[in-house]
Amino acid sequence: MVEDTRRSTGSVRWMSSVEHRAFSDELVAFIRAEVAIGDYPLEADTDLVLTGLVDSLGIVLVVEWIESRLGVMIDPGDIVIEHFDTVASMVAYLRGRGDTPLD
Repeated sequence: MVEDTRRSTGSVRWMSSVEHRAFSDELVAFIRAEVAIGDYPLEADTDLVLTGLVDSLGIVLVVEWIESRLGVMIDPGDIVIEHFDTVASMVAYLRGRGDTPLD
């Protein structure tokens, strides 16, 4: 069960480093179960595109999952390889935005 990251007031509740790790693990599990092509081992620092684990449609599915899970909108201009090549880079991008519970 995924816990809501927003309080009843609608304000963002910031996550601890343990919760960052849990989110990263949850994202890895989602990619493994719903997006990954093939059986290449997947960790937070695995290059998803270079290994062929995720194609462009897979990135779209990941973006949709992140938006739904965190209650944010990701600007299409931000969907670049530097932000979405690994789970770790996705989490770093999301933390750097300043408007997500991962900040």
